[in-house]
Amino acid sequence: MINERINKLREVMTKEGLDAYIISGSDPHQSEYTAERWTTRRWITGFTGSAGLVVVTADKAGLWTDSRYFLQAEAELKGTEIELFKFGLADVPGHLEWLTDELGSGSTVGSNVWTSSIDNRKEIESQLAGTGLSYKGSRDLLDDVWKDRPGFPGKPVFQLDLKYAGKSREEKLTEIRVWMKKKRLSWYFVSSLSDIAWVLNLRGSDISFNPLFMGYLLIGKGSCYLYINGGQLSTDLSELLESESIIVKPYEELESHAVSLLPGRINLAPGTSSIGAFNLFGDDWEKVFEKDITAGMKAVKNKIEISAVRNAMRKDGVALVRFMMWLEENWAKGDLSEVSIADKLADFRSRQDGFIGLSFATIAGFNDHGAIIHYSASNKSAHNLTSPGVLLLDSGGQYLDGTTDITRILKSGDVSTEIIHDYTIVLKGHIDLAMVTFPVGTKGFQLDILARRALWEEGRNYGHGTGHGVGFFLNVHEGPQTISQKAVDIAIEEGMITSNEPGIYIENKYGIRIENLILAVKSDIGRTEDFLQFETLTMCPLELDLIDVTLLTEVQKEWVNNYHIQVYNTLGPYLEESERDWLKGKTGRL
Repeated sequence: MINERINKLREVMTKEGLDAYIISGSDPHQSEYTAERWTTRRWITGFTGSAGLVVVTADKAGLWTDSRYFLQAEAELKGTEIELFKFGLADVPGHLEWLTDELGSGSTVGSNVWTSSIDNRKEIESQLAGTGLSYKGSRDLLDDVWKDRPGFPGKPVFQLDLKYAGKSREEKLTEIRVWMKKKRLSWYFVSSLSDIAWVLNLRGSDISFNPLFMGYLLIGKGSCYLYINGGQLSTDLSELLESESIIVKPYEELESHAVSLLPGRINLAPGTSSIGAFNLFGDDWEKVFEKDITAGMKAVKNKIEISAVRNAMRKDGVALVRFMMWLEENWAKGDLSEVSIADKLADFRSRQDGFIGLSFATIAGFNDHGAIIHYSASNKSAHNLTSPGVLLLDSGGQYLDGTTDITRILKSGDVSTEIIHDYTIVLKGHIDLAMVTFPVGTKGFQLDILARRALWEEGRNYGHGTGHGVGFFLNVHEGPQTISQKAVDIAIEEGMITSNEPGIYIENKYGIRIENLILAVKSDIGRTEDFLQFETLTMCPLELDLIDVTLLTEVQKEWVNNYHIQVYNTLGPYLEESERDWLKGKTGRL
């Protein structure tokens, strides 16, 4: 079926005069996770990971993805003509380098202008310069091939109460316009769906796990335009927005309306604005290509958001404790699977006040499946839980109070000393990052070594980043900050929420990852300059039986003890007596 789809795409490519076609797997807003209509990478390859890029030529096809998905991609591409390129490994060519080797001079490379960003075009044209190859933006060719393609999403949009958001639309727009004035901008075009939702204090459900809606926002000096699919806003909400000088227009009218506007100086964020959007604003517009100012604004949570997130973490912790108790009581029965336990955890979360949905598809990897970093269980592939064994459980929830993301390793029976050792050295890295104090202005890549040091001392490593930003009742993966080996020039600021998730993965055996969310807060340690430190927000016990205490320093042991005291004190008042007794046993001192 996959090979047949690729061949049909090739027929369309020939008609369009394209020798190669790049499929980004994104939507017109450059989203990591997309509505079903834009799951193009999955449809054309069968690969279900959330990151990757596809290239199809007249006689070959390739998928480029990173180390999180190597094992998954190998399994899902089996039986197709698609070649896997393991992005980031030595001697593995990038997709454009590969194209220059595969295609002859005079060949044309194309991509959908609406799902390719301005940065994408710049990269393509730069790397193709002097090769004899040229780039041609195209329409969406998959429309001709994907006959039962899902339609445009358009689910209802609702307003996030100010008691959660902490800052009104008016306040946010005022701050944005101050920035616009400094940049001498007439207009600021916002394409990023999470930024639009944050600015307007609106949420939706057009994309699974992400409380977003399809739209564009064009902010002017005194008014702004929201382009959104008809019917998604109630009459009352639409009128409220218009009373605040936020003019609502149909999503599909962006093009015709842009033509009618008085040209001026406009900012198009090159990473999130599409080539299609760029083309709407002609040569009479003065274009500026600054990154979205709103990305940094929404990454720094305000006091009300932080208070709400702590409530979300408490609720999530209660749900997790009840699930872990249930799992412990039922594991030995032998009738639980990776799928059924994920469903059960979702059920426990759903009983919490303000729960909206999951923040991503739960990763439940038992034994060898835990080594597949972003494993996705199905009824066909799922393991049953047996004993002894270890389960990697990576999950999260979307609450009105905030977004959660947590990974725990759970066990049944006596496991090997190898597993205990590996759990402990991953925990050492997790603790060292959680405990660090650092001067204001420090970047995430300068902290990353702390989480890896214990592994590096044994000549080991993990291929994914150590931490990603997390939104406030928004995307579970949110920039601009990150903690990784990549030299991302973004400082960790007070109010940013980031994950702390070192790991180690032993192919065909098991995976270990320990993840909490951490908040950057002021530290009083600084003498001559301001310092920050991390507050651990996630409230859920660690697996004491997997810790080799002899490998921990006294400081690290004390961190575990203090963390478990906090977990018990935070969750205890919201648990039944039997649940408190269970939690007390799980949070004992080392």
